[in-house]
Amino acid sequence: MSAYNDLVNDIRFWDQIQGDAKRTILCEPHRVDEVRDAVDERGYSEILTVRASPACPEGKLLVLDDSAMEASWRQTIQRAARSL
Repeated sequence: MSAYNDLVNDIRFWDQIQGDAKRTILCEPHRVDEVRDAVDERGYSEILTVRASPACPEGKLLVLDDSAMEASWRQTIQRAARSL
C-alpha cells in the first residue's frame, strides 16, 4: 500500500470517529448562549450542536446521538416494511 493510500485511510478513519462522536445538546431556551459558550470554550463545537427546546426539563441538558436515532428509525421502517 502506498503512503498516499495510508494517508487517505487515516483521514477516512478520523472522519468516521468525528462523525460518530457528533451529538446534539438540547437545553432550555434561556440557556442556549450559556451552553453554546461552554461548548465553544472547550473546543467541542465541531462535534456538539446546541439547540433550544421548550421540552427540556428545567436545569437539565438532553444529549441526543443523532446517528443512533437515525439508525433506529431506519431499522423500525425496515421492520414495518417487512410486515406488510
